[in-house]
Amino acid sequence: MSRGPGTSPSQRYLTGFLVPSEEQPTAPEQAEADEDVGVVPERTPRDEQAGDGKVPKRRFFPASIGLSFQVDRRTRQLEVTVNWGDYKREKRDGGWIWQRTPHEARVTVGVPRGGNSEDIAIPESDGLELHVVARTVHLHGNDRSKTVSLFLVNRRGPSSSESPERRDPTYAFQPEIRVESDLPLPRKSIAQSTASGDLDDQVAALHYADVPAYATGHGVSVDWEVVDGRCHKVSTAWIPEAAVPHTKTTSREELVLSMDRLGTVRDGSQAASILTPLVDEYRDWIEDQALAKDAEADHSETAEQLLANARHAAQRMERGIGRLSDDDDLLDAFRVANRAVANSLRQRLRIDDPAWRPFQLAFILLNLTGIANPRDPERDIVDLLFFPTGGGKTEAYLGLAAIAMVLRRIKNPSDGGRAGAGTCVIMRYTLRLLTLDQLNRAAGLVCALELERRNTPDTYGKWPFEIGLWVGMAATPNRMGGKGDSRRGSARKRVHSYKANPDSNPPPLPLGTCPWCAEEFDEDSYQLRPTDANPKRLQLTCKEFD
Repeated sequence: MSRGPGTSPSQRYLTGFLVPSEEQPTAPEQAEADEDVGVVPERTPRDEQAGDGKVPKRRFFPASIGLSFQVDRRTRQLEVTVNWGDYKREKRDGGWIWQRTPHEARVTVGVPRGGNSEDIAIPESDGLELHVVARTVHLHGNDRSKTVSLFLVNRRGPSSSESPERRDPTYAFQPEIRVESDLPLPRKSIAQSTASGDLDDQVAALHYADVPAYATGHGVSVDWEVVDGRCHKVSTAWIPEAAVPHTKTTSREELVLSMDRLGTVRDGSQAASILTPLVDEYRDWIEDQALAKDAEADHSETAEQLLANARHAAQRMERGIGRLSDDDDLLDAFRVANRAVANSLRQRLRIDDPAWRPFQLAFILLNLTGIANPRDPERDIVDLLFFPTGGGKTEAYLGLAAIAMVLRRIKNPSDGGRAGAGTCVIMRYTLRLLTLDQLNRAAGLVCALELERRNTPDTYGKWPFEIGLWVGMAATPNRMGGKGDSRRGSARKRVHSYKANPDSNPPPLPLGTCPWCAEEFDEDSYQLRPTDANPKRLQLTCKEFD
């Protein structure tokens, strides 16, 4: 039951409903249009319109969902249960509500001959239909099986009216297909075929060789029930589920991973003695994997390629350690980066002795030669950090970024260090919340680097370490504005609006807390300089350091 004022079920559901198959896509609802269309101010420069002016999106909703699965060649019929919900607008207690009515229908479906299809009307559904198709597949030897595909299709006639009161009753909400078979359903590998020449597909086939799958979804996810190693039931699922094992890196106790310790190494010889055991342990692990490779006979070539890649990574790490021994400037940048990352983590996480995880330090080491020498062949290698959320990817690349920024300052000391102070690292994110989180963490590192610079300006330059944010006009102002400037979105207008009513208006910049001490910014944190009437910059100040 939905009581939202004027809100239809199709507006409340983000997904999970089927429209009639003959319905044509239309412009979005007014509520969606208000959300998707930005108002472009008058007299806005043409380049700003290109980045922020949006147009209504045409919405394409599904008219069917389905699943495919293999059946034993002796299977003659399947029991199929279809669930869905219908909504109708009803008057209750002097007001109007959307009343949901759940439905369930059971249908016995005969398995068509290979290559044939059949359409079955769902009883008492007012136009829902099952489309069944089967094809014969050849497995190992002379064994044969069938792949059956079941689709639930909304064949209800489309409404001639665009009003939700007439249109939404023709939709089928939260549809589900459940299939039961008397004979067990054959399992197949969840991995893609190893016949593909793509290495990613071959690696996936190796990694998931032992992971069974019993169905594939079409426009929806799938689930299955396994009892005593056998599967008799598969179903569609709008929200997919999967068990993801916890990823944990382990290492020997004698490895030195402390950032503080690495930030104070005396010279290249000491750095080598501290870091080389990490490469040794990595190589021991690689050889352990090589011994287990024989168990993957069907994927031996892929396994051998992965082992070769790992051995090459170990060589690159070793070269990085050697470069630290030969390049005093790189060693100094390495020390500063370790101290800066440690101090930023201390501030953000309140931990006493920050330490690298083995893969983080390995990532830094294998990229050192490419960072230090622009003409090194490894400069052309792009390394992908693939690790679960919360595993430490950010600190790994921030550590490498810190080395690059400091090394540029050391290598380009002219003009008070300004020659090495240009744009050094570009970070790009596609999700706004992720961008803001990464901005805050990167800003904390920049604060730590700035403290290092202030302690030794003769070495790291008189120009401060800086960070910028390049996003759309909705998040940050594109111009300063001034007295008499009536254009919307200027820094001056945003500061005035926020200070006048901070509870209702967003802050002028998308940083809510100080990246160094986590103190919350308030209306006094934003200042227009040098004057409010004719500002040249918007200054953000933490009151703890004011």
